Amino acid sequence: MEQAKFLKNLLEALLFSSPRPLTAEEMAKSIEASVEDILPQLEALQKEYEEREGGLAIRFRRNKWQMVVKPEYGAVIRERSKGASSKTISRAALETLAIISLYQPLTKTDVDLRRGVDSSQAIRTLLEYGLVTICGKSEAPGKPFLYRVTEKFFETFGIEGEDELQRILRMLKENGETQ
Repeated sequence: MEQAKFLKNLLEALLFSSPRPLTAEEMAKSIEASVEDILPQLEALQKEYEEREGGLAIRFRRNKWQMVVKPEYGAVIRERSKGASSKTISRAALETLAIISLYQPLTKTDVDLRRGVDSSQAIRTLLEYGLVTICGKSEAPGKPFLYRVTEKFFETFGIEGEDELQRILRMLKENGETQ
């Protein structure tokens, strides 16, 4: 097998087996290759997946590569596997996550005021799941923690990053779907 084909197949296996998106640098280091050697192979692999009629795709977002299920198949898989996941998130945690993503960074008190109830457990859950993080302390009395969404939040919800999140939020506000 020629070297380029071997490298491309190795990258495919690496992407398939990785539970998270990887940078070209991470992949190069793990397979002892140069970034310059792997980038053309990653791009060729991405193009192959785009052209074939399979259920998978290679996605490049936020300077990271990932093998993903194509959206049209992901919806079917999610629908048919409802209830199969042991990791679910409560409505309170989702409300809290929405508030944090809309108004970040903000304190637990800010979240409580917007929700109208105590959000301690919801914030703990979001911290455990890695969807929010503590990003500093407020200047308010007692110097409470400030919370914001994480990279895992963006990966989980398929959002490119802060710019795309802001674009989505502007669109929702224009449609009157947020306060």
